[in-house]
Amino acid sequence: MKLNPILTAILLASAVVPAIAKWSRLPSPVSRPTSISTVLNGTSVHDSSRIGQANHLILADPLKPVALNAGKSSATLKLSRQSVVHSVSFVSEGLEGRVELALSADGKAWSQQQTSGFTPLDRLVKLSAGAAQGRFLRLDFDLVRGGSLRSFQVIGTDTDANYTVKQNADGTGAPVNFAAGIGGGRLLYINPELYGARGDAARLGRLEFPESDEKYRTAVYDFGQVRTLNEFGSVHSPRPVRLSVFAFDELPEKEDWRGRLAFDPSVFDTAEPVATIEDRKGTGVVRAKPKSAVKARYIAMRWEPDFNPPGFTVDDISINGFGDVSYRNGDTEVDTTGDGEGVTESTVKDGEGTESFKTEDGGGEDGGSGPPMMSVAPGAISAQGAGIAGAPGEEEKAKGTDPDPPTPQ
Repeated sequence: MKLNPILTAILLASAVVPAIAKWSRLPSPVSRPTSISTVLNGTSVHDSSRIGQANHLILADPLKPVALNAGKSSATLKLSRQSVVHSVSFVSEGLEGRVELALSADGKAWSQQQTSGFTPLDRLVKLSAGAAQGRFLRLDFDLVRGGSLRSFQVIGTDTDANYTVKQNADGTGAPVNFAAGIGGGRLLYINPELYGARGDAARLGRLEFPESDEKYRTAVYDFGQVRTLNEFGSVHSPRPVRLSVFAFDELPEKEDWRGRLAFDPSVFDTAEPVATIEDRKGTGVVRAKPKSAVKARYIAMRWEPDFNPPGFTVDDISINGFGDVSYRNGDTEVDTTGDGEGVTESTVKDGEGTESFKTEDGGGEDGGSGPPMMSVAPGAISAQGAGIAGAPGEEEKAKGTDPDPPTPQ
């Protein structure tokens, strides 16, 4: 039988596209949207009712839980300036009910934007505000089942270009999640790749891995300069998974058949991770904290599911360090520093004057015990010479426990 040459060409092309696109660089956006609901741009908790650790909403730490009981509860945030709001999102852990989003210019007259219902099966909850404006943002929850939320984000018109981050030699400063774009970080590689999700991965940081026979799901980040990092973690699909973190001074790349640079995954055959942690119970959250700071420009995060899932999603990533953060937008200036232990102080200057406020971490109280913790002893060496300062030692597990799943209320 004679094959149609056009059909043959199409079949061959469809067969080789995944192979030639493997480990190819993602398009790097000129600027990356950043959440407008954090202490780093002067947002504060104006009011809250029946919400455990409401301050976790503004810490810019996606791993921190916010506890919600069954029934009605609410939180009102005061943004640093009148802002355009496009969307609000969070990761739900066992919640069932509905949430209403409202905006206000003065905290008195409110405009309802959207109401969304969700069940415990809904992991990501997202509300749209179009391009509404407001200085105050309120969330009203009406739940039939309590639980917690993480990775709270409000996306408007702010980008990483509004921020500068300076890290201090003594390790002080405010907590900064460099994976969120603040400080100029970019996602360079994701593998295996769901091609239709490239935009959300590069712009918003949400990683959707397709069904694959590959053992690992990998994301590689470039921070543009060497950063001092103290913590790694992720909010992901609630399945048992092992997370390994690798640090690089130089990116292991080689030319592909087209002459373009592509990541060389063979480096993982010999490189030692700077941190490793397991989510044995499939809680959907892990946190790895080395005993000494990791200094590197490039970080690779590798998730190894216990079994090959039909798909695996990383809703948010935490690659944290400390630093002094400056935010500039029009006549609004916000300078945030901290003690390197979780207490931050923000000074907001605008046309109305100057205001300062402190925000404390608060730990995991009222929101579960927090994600599992793993400490890596000083001396663990990463690839290309980047790693943890200190004497050689054995990897040891910290006293942190697995996070408790949300308790039905």
